[in-house]
Amino acid sequence: MSPPPTNALRHVALLAHSFPPDGNAGVEQYTLRLAQQMLQRGLRVSVVCARVRAGAAQNSVLREDVQGVPVFGLVQNWPYRDMPEAASDPGLDRAFGVLLDELAPDLLAIQTLQGLSWGLPAVAAARGVRVVLHLHDAFASCASGGQRLHPDGTLCLPVDPARCGGCFDRFRHREGPLERASRWAAARLPSAVPPDALHRAFGAMPERARDGLRMLNARGARLAQRGETGAVSEATVDPRIVGRREVVGRALTHVHRVLSPSRFLAESVAADGVSLPDVRIVPSGVSPGPQVPWRRGSKLRLLFLGTWVEHKGPHVLADALALLDDSVAARVDARAHGPVPFPAYRSEVRRRAAGRLSVGGPIESRGVGAAIGACDVVVVPSVWAENAPLVVLEARACGRPVLASDLGGLIELVEHDVDGLRFPAGDSAALAACVTRLVQEPDLLGRLQGSVRPPASEEEWGSAILRAWTAP
Repeated sequence: MSPPPTNALRHVALLAHSFPPDGNAGVEQYTLRLAQQMLQRGLRVSVVCARVRAGAAQNSVLREDVQGVPVFGLVQNWPYRDMPEAASDPGLDRAFGVLLDELAPDLLAIQTLQGLSWGLPAVAAARGVRVVLHLHDAFASCASGGQRLHPDGTLCLPVDPARCGGCFDRFRHREGPLERASRWAAARLPSAVPPDALHRAFGAMPERARDGLRMLNARGARLAQRGETGAVSEATVDPRIVGRREVVGRALTHVHRVLSPSRFLAESVAADGVSLPDVRIVPSGVSPGPQVPWRRGSKLRLLFLGTWVEHKGPHVLADALALLDDSVAARVDARAHGPVPFPAYRSEVRRRAAGRLSVGGPIESRGVGAAIGACDVVVVPSVWAENAPLVVLEARACGRPVLASDLGGLIELVEHDVDGLRFPAGDSAALAACVTRLVQEPDLLGRLQGSVRPPASEEEWGSAILRAWTAP
């Protein structure tokens, strides 16, 4: 079957690895905003995502409404699988096909396939559904979360296939020792015991007990990471990686078009050896932020907004704050907020900041603009090659400059010494020097503020996406 005519687009299915309320990071928020934009244009929209649900059968479908968006959750209680299932899962492919037969969308817009299956594009194409792929990271070329980071934290640009096997094994077990033990036990349960029995048992525990186990698990994962070094290149590529690359290549033959918010991401994934069809660059947009007039205060107000994970780099900010001279630190008010998947890591960041960083949990999306408007500068210290972080666009929408790593798509979003300052990724001393400049040079912050350019609006972005989806 051939895809429907582009002018017949009525129903769009968006596919993502997660979706609110389970996940509220960049991809999840992008998917939610995209769904809302298409609903406003009169299209029917369905979101299909993975859900971890203790007690629910693997590959079963959970139906719910999230902020006015119909959501169909495919239960994936073991997201960190070994290959070949981590690349292509026939059971999930079959479940997705049944769901597509019910939904019958005209177009499938894939956001991510992490924890899902690269067989899904073929499933959709076999039903005559046009398939487009949105790039958010390098998951097409990097089996370890798409971040292209070695276990020791060094960048993998371009991807070195000879190191992918070792990296993948470490990534697959990043859930920590308790989850690894659970996986081992689940594989050895008697056949009469449901495979999700351990999930149900965990879900039945008192909340305090569950929180305690999560903390122990996170600490165990952190201890294991400290003992890891970079993977050494092997003489030959791991057969699992060879197989995954072949699976991805076949899947991309069913993709009609690829959309990327940054030129960097599309070009770098191609440099990794992935053949991407018909790439279109569509910069992201955001709603106008609250235009809070900026007034210089007695302290420089820094804000980090992002998930508490290492690749987002809050530890780089913490180390930079600890390096500041006391006279400079006394004039800095630094705060960090975001989802906390690894509480032990957040505790470590707090310790490394030496009392100079106020830390907190996530800020609801409706409160992000106010939080940014209450600061002077947003800090984005990522140590991986970001695509187009939403927080940078939100900062620009509020008229606030950004301190950003000199890496990846951030280079396209922040012009050094014009509307922000850039520093080498992971270089805490360089970030400390940027903060010191902002404190000690009276006119610098005002000059940067005056040069911030607003990004595209959500309406402009939604229209651009729709044009890219439907163009011949």
